[in-house]
Amino acid sequence: MKLETNRLKIVSFEAELFMPLYELFCENETVMKLAFKGRTLSKKEFLDVLANDFILNNEDQIGFVCVLDKKTEDFVGFTGVIPCNFLGNENDLEFGFVLHQDHWGKGFATEIGQFWIDFAKNTLHLNRILAAASPQNHASIHAIKKLGLTEVKEIPTKDRGSRLVFSKEF
Repeated sequence: MKLETNRLKIVSFEAELFMPLYELFCENETVMKLAFKGRTLSKKEFLDVLANDFILNNEDQIGFVCVLDKKTEDFVGFTGVIPCNFLGNENDLEFGFVLHQDHWGKGFATEIGQFWIDFAKNTLHLNRILAAASPQNHASIHAIKKLGLTEVKEIPTKDRGSRLVFSKEF
């Protein structure tokens, strides 16, 4: 998968992205305490996520992908759309983003979110898209609301703790 926004490239996993991803998932407590599972992952957990949840080719559309800065080629974080059943519909997809703190406050989360909203509506032809965030992740909640999603409810999750669920209908 090779897609882009105005400032970012969205790419499937490539070998040269292993270390930046590993460092984000397994060593970056600042970022991971508010995202994904709410903690850094073990190497085994990271390898499982990489093998099972990341898009490893240019054909698949559902899963995690890497985000690079178009100008610098710097690793920004990861994003993606994944299946979820937060609201009782097995066909729902959730978009999300986890950005390295060096890239916070630059509007990248909103840019990525708008990309997934457009992708869900125009490419996947969905009726709605969901997003979920930790109630403590105020920056992500702000970005999600800025994108026009509406908070639906708070839910407990097995692996990710409590999450606020947001929805946008098309």
